[in-house]
Amino acid sequence: MFDPIKPVKIITIKNEKGSTKVSYPKIVGMKNMKVEGQINKAIRKVVNQLKEEAEEPDTSVTITYSIKANRNGVLSLIILLDFYKEHAAHPMQVRRALTFSTLSGHNFTFSELFNPNSYYKTRLTRYVSDYIKAEHIPIFDQPPKVSDKQEYYLTDEALVLFYQLYEYTPYAYGFLEIPVPFEIVMPMLSRHSPIRQLTSR
Repeated sequence: MFDPIKPVKIITIKNEKGSTKVSYPKIVGMKNMKVEGQINKAIRKVVNQLKEEAEEPDTSVTITYSIKANRNGVLSLIILLDFYKEHAAHPMQVRRALTFSTLSGHNFTFSELFNPNSYYKTRLTRYVSDYIKAEHIPIFDQPPKVSDKQEYYLTDEALVLFYQLYEYTPYAYGFLEIPVPFEIVMPMLSRHSPIRQLTSR
């Protein structure tokens, strides 16, 4: 019988300095302090990188976060940077995602989700193209190809591929997100994919 792993406890750390406001998650209360520290260090690193990207004179910066999955030993989250430079036409946003094993602290790259012999990039690229056509999403040129550096996060039901503002779609569209139901990707997964852990019953 599967023994479910409890969600990790998360608190919000807030820092405000001038026109920079930062809120980010911190994992607390884990039995394994080494894993807890490893996850928190990786989160802080992304937050600091985003701050450095945006902090310029006459620029207001806001960083927030969203938890997308937190169960069965898997934590997937988004860090969102929102910044506005004075006299710019509109604010800009940048999104980064992290997916961890809460058992080992490992941060999964996209390629680690899949069996390398499953042709997952080709199959997912085709899925993305079909999704964009079916949803009539406005694309600048060719639909995106899925690569080993693909940005993604996990929910309880899907692998969500996403692309930054202006990357393939007009600003007004927002972030291009392609949710891929788990049943689509199950045949492509590696043995240690966090999706297997997330979907265990």
